[in-house]
Order: sequence, then structure tokens, then C-alpha cells
Amino acid sequence: MAVNSFNDVIARLEQIVAWAKSNESPLGYFAALYYKMTLAVRDAVMRGEFENGSRMEQMDVAFARRYIDAFDTWQAGGIPTESWRVAFEATKADEVAVMQHLLLGMNAHINLDLGIAAASVRQRDAIFGMRKDFMLVNQIIESLTEQTQSQLARIWLPFAWLDLLFRSEDEGWIGFSVGTARGASWKVAQLVAFAPDRPSENVLIAELDKNVAFFARKIHTPGLWMRWMLRLMRRWEEGSVKGKIEVLEKI
Repeated sequence: MAVNSFNDVIARLEQIVAWAKSNESPLGYFAALYYKMTLAVRDAVMRGEFENGSRMEQMDVAFARRYIDAFDTWQAGGIPTESWRVAFEATKADEVAVMQHLLLGMNAHINLDLGIAAASVRQRDAIFGMRKDFMLVNQIIESLTEQTQSQLARIWLPFAWLDLLFRSEDEGWIGFSVGTARGASWKVAQLVAFAPDRPSENVLIAELDKNVAFFARKIHTPGLWMRWMLRLMRRWEEGSVKGKIEVLEKI
């Protein structure tokens, strides 16, 4: 289906989530979270919270297309960007925790896709005019991430305690946090917006993808201590894949 509006994005994400639940696929974990993010951005646009709501819908659609195209490419047996390939490949491994799947998706979509989407909407100096709205999107994402942590505690009961105890350690282990991603994604937007031509832009995106994929591998395979903790978390997670997707849908 063509994706040209908020409603199109929401409908496609609903399809992906429904497919994941029917097939007990961990691909549905990030899709469920992203669905909620899209609803939150759409609702903020409808409330008039952005300086330019029409522009934000354009950016949201461009942003979503990158995820949807990566998902469809993977499902068809193709090769998406390296950042998404690492995230999707992880769904084949039974020992990967829900939290890791979410972070892998957020890493690819925020650290790589968000800046590229913004640059596709406004090039050169025009990119600076959307900085306020861009940062508001990031604030919405961060807010939902905090809500996600409480839902993860329903999947693995000790999560809330573990998050408080190891919060700073988690950020060092992963090399990624939403706060870091917010700044990084804006830098990506500027770099891509000022690329002199399409070949240069493609080279730049390929290099960015390589760096983001490096962080993805850190998320997937952390240091020994955190790897042990995450495997323990995965072993004690409650519910089926479908059930855990439904928990995330309640964010």
C-alpha cells in the first residue's frame, strides 16, 4: 500500500503488528512501539503543538517509509540498511530480550532514519527552520520510551529495579540512549541536508549506517556481565510473543 499520510502510516503499522502477533514474531515488538510513537506525533500535530503541522506530517511519512521499506525488503528476502539488518537478524535468536529488540529498532530508526527523513523534507539552510519541531518529535519519543519501561516491568517483573540500579551502566554498555540519539539525529539531518549532490549523500548515509550498525552490534552482544543479565531477563520474561506485543500496545 502507498504511504502518503499519517493515516496510511498508522494503517500499515497496524498490518505489521497484526502479522507479527499471528506469526509470533519478535518483529512486532518495535512495530508496536513505533505505532504508539506515530499516534503520539499525529495527535500533537492535531493539537497544534508544532510550528508547521503539514511539514511534520511530511517528515513523519518520510520517516515511516524508511522503516516500512526496510521491513518489506527484509520480508521479501532482500538486504535493508546494515542498521536494520542487524535489528531484524536479532529476531531469529531466541535469547534476545524484548528490551534489546526495542533498542535495536530505536537505534536504527532514530540514529539513522530520523535525520535522513528530516533532510528529505528541508534541504540546505531550510533545515534550520524546522529545528524546534524536530526536537519536539524527539521529546515525544523520549516520553514514550519512559512509558515503555513501565510496560517492560510487566513482561519481566524485576525490570524496574534493574533499570534504576544499572541505568548509567546500561548507557555505557549500549553506547546509546534516547538523549544521545536526540542530539545525534539532528547532526545527521544537517549533514545530509548539506550534501552537495546525490552521490555524496549516498556515501554519507552509507558511512552513517556503518556507525549506527556498530552500536547495534553492541546492543545485540554487550559485555559479559550485561549479556548474562539480559539472558537472565529473557529466560524469565513472561508470556508468549503475541502476549508481549499486546503489553507493548498498552503504552
